[in-house]
Amino acid sequence: MSNFNAEYDGPPPLRIERQPTEQTLLVAWPDGLEAALPLVELRAQCMCARCVDELTGERIVELDGIDPAIQIDALKLVGNYALKITWSDGHDTGLYTWPHLRRLSQ
Repeated sequence: MSNFNAEYDGPPPLRIERQPTEQTLLVAWPDGLEAALPLVELRAQCMCARCVDELTGERIVELDGIDPAIQIDALKLVGNYALKITWSDGHDTGLYTWPHLRRLSQ
């Protein structure tokens, strides 16, 4: 049984690939885990202050409020710890850290 509260401290993904036709982001990890993350769900999991209330931790962005045709306009690595996604809705302030992406991949 996985411990979802444990922070991932392994290496970064080997491959991160946009799959616009499938509306997913493919994330391949060094241990063989691969996940095709649905874009709407991935957008909903942004942890920035515009998407999650900083004081309460309550999610501000709702899944049903996201355009079902959302796409990724750009991907950018941030150091060796995170991925910055620019979304087709203009949102670009969230960082998807490796531990966060790993949790979403499981």
